[in-house]
Amino acid sequence: MQPVQHNGFLVTVPMPLLVVVEDVGWWQGQDGSSVNEPFRSGMDRNHCLEDYQALLLLAKRLQMRIQLSMVLCEWDRSNLLRHVPTATWMGEEWRNPHRREDTLEEAAGFLRTNSDHLEIGLHGIGHEFWKNKKMERSEFHDPDNIMRPPDLIRQHLDAFGAIMAENGLGPFPRAFVPPALQYSFGNGAQSFQAILRDYGVTCATTIFSRARQYAPPVHEKISWESDVLLIERHQAPVSWQIQAAAPALSHAGPVVSLHWKNLLHTNLHRNEEVIAPWAEFLSACCRDFNRMAAPDTATCWNQFAHHSLAGIRPLGAGVEIDVSRVPNLSTISPRFFLKIRDEQNRSWQISNGQIVSSEHQGPVTLACVEIFSRSRPLYLTPRSSKASA
Repeated sequence: MQPVQHNGFLVTVPMPLLVVVEDVGWWQGQDGSSVNEPFRSGMDRNHCLEDYQALLLLAKRLQMRIQLSMVLCEWDRSNLLRHVPTATWMGEEWRNPHRREDTLEEAAGFLRTNSDHLEIGLHGIGHEFWKNKKMERSEFHDPDNIMRPPDLIRQHLDAFGAIMAENGLGPFPRAFVPPALQYSFGNGAQSFQAILRDYGVTCATTIFSRARQYAPPVHEKISWESDVLLIERHQAPVSWQIQAAAPALSHAGPVVSLHWKNLLHTNLHRNEEVIAPWAEFLSACCRDFNRMAAPDTATCWNQFAHHSLAGIRPLGAGVEIDVSRVPNLSTISPRFFLKIRDEQNRSWQISNGQIVSSEHQGPVTLACVEIFSRSRPLYLTPRSSKASA
């Protein structure tokens, strides 16, 4: 969506930006793919509590509840994964080699305490799939993006939920990132999305061009089925193999897809040196008029649906905002954000809606608006007074 200029002001439905960090949850850093083990984070050291503290630091500096797309096999406290032999390289002989109760409890307590800043997302159990103890990519789809058998997928998802429960990590995640971006969509009741929805997952992201498309996406950057909203992720700004990566942004969001290794230093005591420039860079990106920092996953997916599908046109003294194309999903809220630049510092009035809250930075207002009926456009006009919105 391009901003619309009219009657001395500029208005847009800004594109949200949300940081999603993949491959969080490994304790062993070493990539095990060459020895029939998972593609782990690829760190040159093992992970520790300080690596979670680094993510919290980034979240606080961005004032954003960032999404941690987690892999949980090395969090298995009771070796329950021996009952899900396709989930690990040991199969039925699974014994978690990284189970340390004190370490797990410390990290779990940290995630519980900081759940307002760190949101757990679903990535997988072991990231890959083991058939007769032989590793295949990836956990939920094969290399041709054909979905694994539904009963096996459900076994993996049940195990993910069980490991979350035994570590006190909260309810099942609402967001999913496919391992290795192997994915499929568009086949309705037989789709992977239909299974995800049974577990309460309503937000997913992938690279559309790399997925198996049984039907084309509804929009070039967004699609939905079975009440799951799927958005285009684009290529990650830096490779998953780069440790302590310099900040970059390959596309204009909405997902800034990073891997844990990108944000960490070889020396765990120097993680902040990596985090600080990323926080500064992304904060600057969000100050762009057509962007905004999404406070959390739900807001990001909802805002991106409005950014992608709403229309703005000048009308009289104001602008008309049509949201009739935005789908009626459980993920979608009647509230979304507008950005308004007005050098006259006027206040605003809305028909078929209301301004719920607003933040001001100079002549720019970020307003959260609520629409009363999607069947009629929202109409935004400036008031004559100079009081704030």
